[in-house]
Amino acid sequence: MDTLMMELLTRLAWTSVQSALLVALVWGVCRLLPRLPAATRCRLWWLVALQAVLGLVWSSPLELAVLPAPGIDDTTFVTQTMMQAPTTLAPVAVDTMTAAATGASLSWQSVLFALWAAGVLLMMAHSLRAYRQSRALVRNAVPCTDAGLQQALQLAAEAHGLARAPQLKLSAQIRSPQLIGPWNPALLLPARELPAMAADDLDMALTHELVHLQRRDLWLGLLPALAQHLLFFHPLLHVAVREYALAREEACDSAVVAGHGHCRHDYGRLLVQLGVAPRPAVGVASASPNFRSLKRRLLTLQQTGSFPRVASMAITALFMVIGVAPMRLVAAVPPPPPPPPALAAPAAPAVPAAPAATPAVAAPATPAVPKPAPAPRPVTAPLPPEAPAAPASPSHPDSVNTTTITHGRLDLSHQPRQAFVLMGGGDNFVDASMADLKQAQRDVQGRDPALWVRVGNERYLVRDPALLQSLSKAQQQVAKLGEQQGALGERMGALGEQQGELGERIAEVAMRASRDAMESMDAAEMANHAARTTKGDAALAERAAQRAKADAAAAVDHRRIAEIARQQAELARQQSGLAQQQSIASAQIARDVRKAFDKALADGTVQRLR
Repeated sequence: MDTLMMELLTRLAWTSVQSALLVALVWGVCRLLPRLPAATRCRLWWLVALQAVLGLVWSSPLELAVLPAPGIDDTTFVTQTMMQAPTTLAPVAVDTMTAAATGASLSWQSVLFALWAAGVLLMMAHSLRAYRQSRALVRNAVPCTDAGLQQALQLAAEAHGLARAPQLKLSAQIRSPQLIGPWNPALLLPARELPAMAADDLDMALTHELVHLQRRDLWLGLLPALAQHLLFFHPLLHVAVREYALAREEACDSAVVAGHGHCRHDYGRLLVQLGVAPRPAVGVASASPNFRSLKRRLLTLQQTGSFPRVASMAITALFMVIGVAPMRLVAAVPPPPPPPPALAAPAAPAVPAAPAATPAVAAPATPAVPKPAPAPRPVTAPLPPEAPAAPASPSHPDSVNTTTITHGRLDLSHQPRQAFVLMGGGDNFVDASMADLKQAQRDVQGRDPALWVRVGNERYLVRDPALLQSLSKAQQQVAKLGEQQGALGERMGALGEQQGELGERIAEVAMRASRDAMESMDAAEMANHAARTTKGDAALAERAAQRAKADAAAAVDHRRIAEIARQQAELARQQSGLAQQQSIASAQIARDVRKAFDKALADGTVQRLR
């Protein structure tokens, strides 16, 4: 019930917005083209009502991706056992907070739904009372016994292509001809005004009502009435229904004048003579419902120009294409994010780290050889190596299967209003919380593939093979991109280990050089001693040779670190490209899942869980 309520309110909101835009568009066209035929204007306003009704009953509206793309962090990760410790107690608090928030939201939605339902019921009660009054008017009328009038009506009906003429009755409660239907339509004539009407005036009045039958206005008018009941709160829709009724009368007036050759002046005089009278609930009347309508009808009769028929048909077709189908504005596919500069940055500090220790080496004989300072190993690895296999977790009903790779977005502390878990093979695609993932695994009970959906407090399960098969391709693509990212992560982890080992070696060389420098505190005394003894020269030369060999090894290590940094930068660039592809693929599969669930809900293939 909550799901249907939320869906109905959403459709009412979107339909109201689209109806307002369509009303404004039709109004603008009618004002820009004052010579537009009344029949065309009538069709355009009827299309507004059609759009309003379709917006509430159409299960798959057209999605226009024009809204800004949301900043969704769609990453791929493997659920590990270490996540279970902080989340074992979290679901209770999260569920409590979410339940409170959901209860407030549902209360607000329930109030809106109750107000809408009450308004629809009031409109229906008013229409039902008016319908009973109209039928009572028909029952109280007496059949017309004038054979000549009956025969003239039958001939006129055949001339307008009608299979049979409507029932002709006389009523003392009306002042102008009325056609009441649509079931078993009855044509009522005013009993008191009929003797005073001229033959031509009566012919024009009867022709006006027969044109309504020929155009099927009694049946077509039910749709605007339905739209007015469902969207009773929409002021612009009331304007559209009023304009439709007025254009419908103007179209019939134009048909009477054009089809029978009557003078426009005589027909206008007849409209003034009929005056203003209320319109029946399920029918039409020759008289105008108000003075504004009467004035509009008289002004329309003065228009003698013509409008191209092809242009009228083109305008109607254009509005049918761009305005009738229900539409929804959705977020665009996220654009590829720019490569983050932090991906290539971790490898850079390893190269300049070596010359940073040069001032600490007090050896003037070898100024060109850099002596790096000790660097901690974690800094050299931008990405950690592959995590070791987690130990088997104890059996618990809420434990998450650690061998399943999960893609998409998983919130550890926040429970969204709507969530889904798409299970297939060894991969899951989720847009849910950790509690939702655990609940989905309990509901599915290991029998995948399946689509688990939660809307509010209601849970649903879809196992339709055809529907799940349509989602498997996109799911496999996301899983493949995740595997490729995992492989790149392993390679970057291995390079990080090599870089760490080289950093340790360079640090050892730097420490050895520092010890040598400490031992030779007095360079002048060492030089004097070397000058007096040959043994000192040999010791000094041997020490210099060892120093040079260590410096050469350090230079090689520096070159290898630079090469590893270059390889890491290349891997980071590839991983950034894969992340962009995965972001786009994840957004697309999330939209496909929502569409598939809506289709399954409409087809009745959804299992509601208790």
